[in-house]
Amino acid sequence: MKNKQSVFLAAAGFVLTLLALFADSLGLGKKGGVPAVQILAAEAGALILLAGVFLFIHGRRGDSSSNPLRGLGDRLLAQPTLTWVVTGFVFAYLLFFIFPTFLNAQAQFQYPSGFFPEREHIGFDIRLTLEHIRVWFTGEREPKYVFPPLTTILFTPLLLLRYPANFHVVSALTLAGYFVLNLFLPLRILSGKNRALVFFVFAVSLFSHGLQFELETGQFYTLSMALAGTAIYIFHKHPAYRIFSYLLFSLAVQLKVVPAVLVVMFVDDWRDWKGIVKRFAALGVFNFALLFLLGPSYFSLFIAHLLDSRATHELEFNHSIYAFAANLAHSASWLEALLYAVFFLCFLTVLAAAYRRNESGFNASLFMACVIGALLLPSISHDYKLTMLTAPFIVFMAAYEARDSLWARAVSILALTAAAFAYSATLFPPTARQGMENALPFLYVVLILTPLLEFIRKKKESL
Repeated sequence: MKNKQSVFLAAAGFVLTLLALFADSLGLGKKGGVPAVQILAAEAGALILLAGVFLFIHGRRGDSSSNPLRGLGDRLLAQPTLTWVVTGFVFAYLLFFIFPTFLNAQAQFQYPSGFFPEREHIGFDIRLTLEHIRVWFTGEREPKYVFPPLTTILFTPLLLLRYPANFHVVSALTLAGYFVLNLFLPLRILSGKNRALVFFVFAVSLFSHGLQFELETGQFYTLSMALAGTAIYIFHKHPAYRIFSYLLFSLAVQLKVVPAVLVVMFVDDWRDWKGIVKRFAALGVFNFALLFLLGPSYFSLFIAHLLDSRATHELEFNHSIYAFAANLAHSASWLEALLYAVFFLCFLTVLAAAYRRNESGFNASLFMACVIGALLLPSISHDYKLTMLTAPFIVFMAAYEARDSLWARAVSILALTAAAFAYSATLFPPTARQGMENALPFLYVVLILTPLLEFIRKKKESL
């Protein structure tokens, strides 16, 4: 019988429903009380009945031997990357928002609190930056914090504005940089590929803890990264204008030193060692010379401050390797060394893959590894820097394409979902990640999966 299975399923559901409804008459029901079990059984029977009817209709409409469940594995393996990115985000959303907010043991609505350190006013960091500039130029005392000379020069005009107007200007620049870095550049780099994924990640990241933290403090890491991302885009997409690429990259490094790790992105032929060395050397000499814009005395002060920053006690909201090890134990040098070793192993693996493949264009895997390095390696790496992870995550995920083999697709699905979950976890405040307040473990999940996914992806066309 062609529809034997569907008829049997419908009949079983019908019988179960009848038994549940007439359990009392048959002497099977519980006397008195609420018949919750009977109603549950009746509802289950009705669902089984409907499933049987659906399978019967499905068989009559097309191939009677077809089964809607058959080929489910093939359809799962054929799903686009967006499916697994959304899946990873949903898991993180449930774990770090729904459960602590609505499904907690206290049975009370508990919106995550303690997002940021308590301050008197918002814009603390930009106010501190402008105070440094004022103190330096007036010479009334030695500034407590010292920034690169070009940063001091570029931000000096903000002294013409009073607080909070200067804070508003920096906030506008941060948001503009965020749109450029996480929406405009990925769309341009990917040439329109996976637009839905780009818009999805960009949209959810707008509500991230990192972006709110950066806006609250008046920091400008996003602006610096937007300049660096634009520089890399121009280098690969518009080689005739590379002089502007180098200038933008140097400006990014002078605003925030950490984009310097992205220098390895300025390679278009990994076999051209002579050209690579000359380019890196020229960028290094130029950026070193910029440190003397305010004279040798300022240069000495800046270098001294840079070296002293290692001995930091700012361990809260700090996801650096140094802070993570220091938070766990007073003498965790072995753990710190291990974390550094794992990072450099993953980074060098991605770098070796880039050399081996020698693919032209934007290298999404290397971009991801470099930015994670910028997040982990400095001793002070507060959570407002987590905004730097969004652009490489978008580009890496949208550009990814697994090999056609079954094992590669299956491993890719698991790895992509895990990476998406780890990235999504960094979007929520530490207070929502109870027991996992520090973002470093999630960064390491993405870091370790990057060379794995690089190994099993298809050879790509240049981005």
